Amino acid sequence: MRKLVLLLTAALALTACTAAPGVSSPAETAPPAETAATGEAAAFPVGTLQMAIPEVMDTGTASVEIPFSGLEAEPILKLDYAAGVQTKLCDIDLSRQIPVAIMQHGDTVEYFWDSEGSTVFAHTAIRPDGSVEEQTIPEKFYPNFYDEYAAYDIWGTTCKRLDWQTGKLTTASLPFVQLDGTCGAIGSKVLLTRVVSDTPLPEGEGNEEMLDAVLQNSLREYDLYDPATNTIEKVFDEPYYPEEHNELRSYLGYCGDKLYFGVTYTDSAAAFSTRNTLVSYDRTAGTWQEECSADSKGGEYSNFWPLLQDGQLRLVVLWRGTDTLTLYSIDNGARYEVPYEEAGSDATGNRNFPIALTDDGRILVTDGYIDRSGMAASRYALIDLGAYLAGSREYTAVEMWTE
Repeated sequence: MRKLVLLLTAALALTACTAAPGVSSPAETAPPAETAATGEAAAFPVGTLQMAIPEVMDTGTASVEIPFSGLEAEPILKLDYAAGVQTKLCDIDLSRQIPVAIMQHGDTVEYFWDSEGSTVFAHTAIRPDGSVEEQTIPEKFYPNFYDEYAAYDIWGTTCKRLDWQTGKLTTASLPFVQLDGTCGAIGSKVLLTRVVSDTPLPEGEGNEEMLDAVLQNSLREYDLYDPATNTIEKVFDEPYYPEEHNELRSYLGYCGDKLYFGVTYTDSAAAFSTRNTLVSYDRTAGTWQEECSADSKGGEYSNFWPLLQDGQLRLVVLWRGTDTLTLYSIDNGARYEVPYEEAGSDATGNRNFPIALTDDGRILVTDGYIDRSGMAASRYALIDLGAYLAGSREYTAVEMWTE
């Protein structure tokens, strides 16, 4: 069985919009898709937004992860790229805590969680001096974005905001209906998708066929949502279901004015051969462009793998073969073939797979495994990005934390 024991990779695997748990029912009149919509005015600053996920967080100078080795008490680990050392920040009790997100403001790491049955919502602040403070939240709060001022739960019909300084939780009604998913952050705005339909989307169990019928004639609209002004700006729209059913498109990230998408096409008539194509949408010009593509190798299927720096897309793994990675550089438009060793189910291999780009021009990669409390965990190493793309393996080993 193939697997990649790469816990840090979750921070970079933003390959599709996160689907909302349920599509909200529209009000009697919905704002026109082609114009900006205004909701309740917000009264707070918004900084550089970042997307939040449960297991890992990366700043460019360090990463924080929960290893999930199967123990009731799991450590939260921080890897300092400059020092090349991984240390433990604290332990968390997974018998009572379900991870929601990890994020950071200033030098404080914030770990959000809820309890079994979602009866308690809380976040744990881990200070630079090692002190830990647990604070409960008065209502359901699943943050999916954050900046230097607050954490945000943009979901369903509302934008909830938890202020870092005051701990105050505020709620604003979103200025649109039928949220489909959240894709990522672009500066101080959130790229999201919503369903634009002539009739409201049916809800509840037993309405799946009716829902599918409505979606067949609906649009998926990409919008930029500004939490500071509580407004949206249309980027583009497309049929909710692609005309070519063998085609799957996912959002990978942005760089400058371009949004990048990975398109996977499977040809069932040709022994299920697959092609991965990277395309971009220029928000200024309103035009699409094909950047590059990679064909399947040996009939295998491989997801795109985006690598970000300062929130922007810099490098994409187009294809993962059995011993070679095909990568594309957003910066120079060049394509690279890099050797790697696939991760095995018996804790073998798992070498030279890219994890994160650092602010000092290096790249974090896997370097086999270590034993941590009787469980195999990915070992990491650092290498100059240019040397890595040239095929070098002159690693600087990371000093991994072990119990």
